[in-house]
Amino acid sequence: MSPLFRRGPRIDQADVQEQTRRDEESLERLRRGHVPLAAAERLAALATPTPGAPTAFASDLSVQEFSLLHRLGITPITLVMGSSIYQTGWQMTYFNYPTEIDTLSRAYNESRRLALARLLEETQLAGADAVVGVRIEQGAHDWAHGSVEFIAVGTAVRLPDALKAPGGPVLSDLNGQEFWRLCASGVRPVGIAAHTSVHYVPATWQTAQAMRGGMFSGANSYYNQELTDFTQGVYDAREKAMSYVTEQARSHGADGIVGVRIGEHSSTRRVNRGGMECEDLIVTFHVMGTTIRDDPELAAAVEQQQQLPSMTISLARKEQ
Repeated sequence: MSPLFRRGPRIDQADVQEQTRRDEESLERLRRGHVPLAAAERLAALATPTPGAPTAFASDLSVQEFSLLHRLGITPITLVMGSSIYQTGWQMTYFNYPTEIDTLSRAYNESRRLALARLLEETQLAGADAVVGVRIEQGAHDWAHGSVEFIAVGTAVRLPDALKAPGGPVLSDLNGQEFWRLCASGVRPVGIAAHTSVHYVPATWQTAQAMRGGMFSGANSYYNQELTDFTQGVYDAREKAMSYVTEQARSHGADGIVGVRIGEHSSTRRVNRGGMECEDLIVTFHVMGTTIRDDPELAAAVEQQQQLPSMTISLARKEQ
């Protein structure tokens, strides 16, 4: 038979049915907020390695981070990830008064929550005690208009018994050096606090006049001036985000938040208000940081764990 008409490999229907079952189970796991089946199986194998089998870890730690954590007896296991692409629902984008766009805020916060929850689940499946260096990337896609996405990535590690948190695995966006310094200072990372607030700020008549410019736009456009209603909108978005982050810290039983990172994005929306064209402002404010709690016993545990090499150089002059 000519090679052009040779039949392909025989398809085993049992394999097809099994793969279909696994795909459906993975989708159902995602609907319930969990990680897909293949990822769960791979990570579970890391938690219970086969005796005598060679093992290797993957991490995004720098050489300096790895060496510092190694001195504390902290062992990297693997990279862990949590992801969520979330479609935003319908929301009104035209308001006559300053207000939070609740639909957008909820979409951002739920997408991030799902990503961090899946990151924590991967950490637990791998038998890890903490994740260091968590970084969260937020994006969107042309093929999914109106969607938001969060991807959380970090290195899962095993801790010595003295450093383990009593409540289970802990997420932290601190890098290896920062994690080490906190522990050595008797401060325990206890989790990640994050929130997003999206606010709509309609332009007042004075702001609309100032932004129009031109010879016939009125006296307000001739001199430098602050657009105070837009400034107030940025402050409102920040205060809402910070209040939620502070409440999360309290729920963690934390004393404070370190490494707070703020991301702010603004866009305008052209509207016709009372027969006058103007640009309203939409402010998106992201806040994230690591919650911490004082733990004086932790510093003593770190000191005992460290085995720092020492070098002694004799300064005595030798006799010739």
